[in-house]
Amino acid sequence: MTPAIRSGLVTGTLLLFFILIGIYTTFEALTLSGVWLTIQGATASEIAAQLPTATNPQFSRVFTVFAALIAGMLAARRAQTFAAQISSAVIANAIAGAMVAIALIFASALYANKLDVSFVFEKVKAETVAALLFEQPALLGGALWIVVFAAFGALGAALLRGWRALAVAQSLAASTQRSGLTANRVQTILLALAALFLVIAPQFIGVYWNQVLGSIGLFVLLGLGLNIVIGFAGLLDLGYVGFYAIGAYTIAVLTSPAYPFQWGFWLALPVAMVAAAIAGTLLGIPVLRLRGDYLAIVTLGFGEIIRIIYKFNPLTGGPQGILNVAPPTFTIPFVNYTVAFNSSTPFWYLIFFTCIVVAFIALRLNNSRLGRSWTAMREDEDAAEAMGVDTTRIKLLAFGSGAFFAGLGGAIYASRQQHIFPDDFTLLVSINALALIIIGGLGSIPGVIIGSIVLIGLPEVLRPIADYRLLAYAALLVVMMLVRPAGLIPAARQRREFRERDPELEVLESS
Repeated sequence: MTPAIRSGLVTGTLLLFFILIGIYTTFEALTLSGVWLTIQGATASEIAAQLPTATNPQFSRVFTVFAALIAGMLAARRAQTFAAQISSAVIANAIAGAMVAIALIFASALYANKLDVSFVFEKVKAETVAALLFEQPALLGGALWIVVFAAFGALGAALLRGWRALAVAQSLAASTQRSGLTANRVQTILLALAALFLVIAPQFIGVYWNQVLGSIGLFVLLGLGLNIVIGFAGLLDLGYVGFYAIGAYTIAVLTSPAYPFQWGFWLALPVAMVAAAIAGTLLGIPVLRLRGDYLAIVTLGFGEIIRIIYKFNPLTGGPQGILNVAPPTFTIPFVNYTVAFNSSTPFWYLIFFTCIVVAFIALRLNNSRLGRSWTAMREDEDAAEAMGVDTTRIKLLAFGSGAFFAGLGGAIYASRQQHIFPDDFTLLVSINALALIIIGGLGSIPGVIIGSIVLIGLPEVLRPIADYRLLAYAALLVVMMLVRPAGLIPAARQRREFRERDPELEVLESS
């Protein structure tokens, strides 16, 4: 089977799957502007008022064109000549379009003979089939599917060819050399522009997206801490949420009016961080000899033990949790102006600047002697110990440092929510934190940030497709991990490891 035929069969199967589960039905009810309003958090009446026009088509049309472009690019990526790329894209997309066309024509014929297809496939109703056939007779609508999909597949192949011809990376490198800029300076400029955008944007994007940005920032904090434990030191910790919970409950107990302490946020914050760090160090002591899966199971149990203790302990509110956690306040010196953290915007700035500080600390740790010891232990613990690395000490430091940052994130989370419950700290939080550093790239600090945006922010962007957003999100993750197994922005060492090839394998391939 040629790659073009195989690509067409896979694309057609995916499109049929999307039609059968009702994604196309959902897209048909949305226009392009309606999707944008949905992302912005508009009301249902405002979204329903968006009528399809030539410049504001149904989102199903946009999705079809986008799918055809991507399918054409994927089908053409292995071809060498331009003619081969175009022909591969046209063949693959024509096959995919034909599969959809045959299914729609068959469904239309069944409906014409008074046979209800929706009895078996609930989402495939008569009006849905008619809309997918472009409101044309069945044969003409099926032919349009093949022609449109093949045409946009050819356009996708042409775009891929143009992208390769531009040689964007080489052009950027040449332009930076001519202007006297180094790659590091370009990266610094881009980071500065991104930081400026993140400082200005919260004033204009509204409460909902400020909340989303805050959630992304909290997971950046979690990811930076867990990246020390897993990415730097290679210790698989699935109970990281336990330290997050310790930080949150410590600051809640110290600041809530339900308890006698009633400290201020800034006074209680270091106590919460130190408490989490002590818990991380104590956890590290009994698991010093454990590695890999065994370490993951033990730490997973620790996270669940912490959650259950808080859930059934009356001193911490039990299942009812702790309410009225005090938010921070900040007084600007000399002007006597007090900033009240009573909305999502000031909390975003607190989280943003905290992420900058923690990222700087993590970067310095990675480049320090301790960071090199963590790297050596991650690569081969026995060899590192034989070379004089005190693996006991650096393991405890890794657990303690990671827990310290988790306590910081938990404290900010509790103050931001102003109430906490035991079920806020389930295993899923640890899994999400682990997933984001794998997606971004193990050991990579920029990867943690990008992974948090993808893992936490992307589902919110996909909210217009309602019940199918997690399905679409999971599919994107699968594709991403197949295309970028080392992560979106892998660390330099991981990038080299994935590019290395086995010499014996190369000999076998060449023979």
